[in-house]
Amino acid sequence: MKKVSTYERFHRYMLAWLALEIDCLVVRGEPGVGKSWAAQELLKGRPHHWFSARQTPLQVYNRLCDNPDWPAVFDDISALLRDDNFVDMLKNLCEDGVATIRWGSTTSKLGGRPTSFKCASPVLILLNRTPDKNPDVAAVLDRCHNFEFRPSKSQVIAYMREYFPNDGEIIDLLADLAVMPSVRTLIKARQWAASEHLDLHEELLAECGVPDDVLVLIDIMERFPREAWCSRYAQATGKTDRTFRRHKLLAEQVLACRRNEERCPNVRLVVPEPPKPPLIVPPTADPLKTGHPDIHNPLRDRLDIPPRFRGWIDPENN
Repeated sequence: MKKVSTYERFHRYMLAWLALEIDCLVVRGEPGVGKSWAAQELLKGRPHHWFSARQTPLQVYNRLCDNPDWPAVFDDISALLRDDNFVDMLKNLCEDGVATIRWGSTTSKLGGRPTSFKCASPVLILLNRTPDKNPDVAAVLDRCHNFEFRPSKSQVIAYMREYFPNDGEIIDLLADLAVMPSVRTLIKARQWAASEHLDLHEELLAECGVPDDVLVLIDIMERFPREAWCSRYAQATGKTDRTFRRHKLLAEQVLACRRNEERCPNVRLVVPEPPKPPLIVPPTADPLKTGHPDIHNPLRDRLDIPPRFRGWIDPENN
């Protein structure tokens, strides 16, 4: 599965799906990076299906059957992907063109619906993870455009600053922590900050589990030249070169956020206006149509019309 690391590219994929340039799209990524929120913003004011793991396969079938051309979003459905009936339905739904969706048996829960129908719904699947070694799920992914959305820490921090400008103090703290933040952590941190009984800093450290060795490395990287980092890190922590390389990636992300070097001007999603309903123009009367005394009939004054047809032209005088 290919990687997408910027919000700008992620949003371009989402807009391409909304514009029907992509029929089926699968996005996998860590929780709290804005996958579901972006889909909700795009579909606001537009009819659509939104399915989660709380739905059963039969409920999904019934709702698709009722509106088989609405966009269908499947959000965090890891549990449903373990259901063979659902995965079979999803494979059919993700076929190119108009799909035929079937339900294998008759049941009163269909509510009079047929056991098969044609469906043209564009499909968006949002996942935190995919089941391992499942060939049927692999077949679904193979039918779709798919990628793993893995934004860098500075991208996530820029995203937070763009959409939550009033939480700057909390976001600054998240930027200093040597772990990948998420919007869900930010929402929890708001509650900790407003609490009279909980300490924001203590809870953030407990939630994020900041490695002390990373903080040591950050201090070394800020004070010493690059060629001295590894040796001084090993001297201060007793850790190996391999651990240094792993911690260096985290430390560089923290420092990038502090220096604000990796600005992200394109983290905002520009949502197009929902399409307006078509203007319904009442049909104009056909001036050649008979039976409307308020519309002049140009054939009424013709003298060369045989008498046996004059009843069609001038029914009032028939």
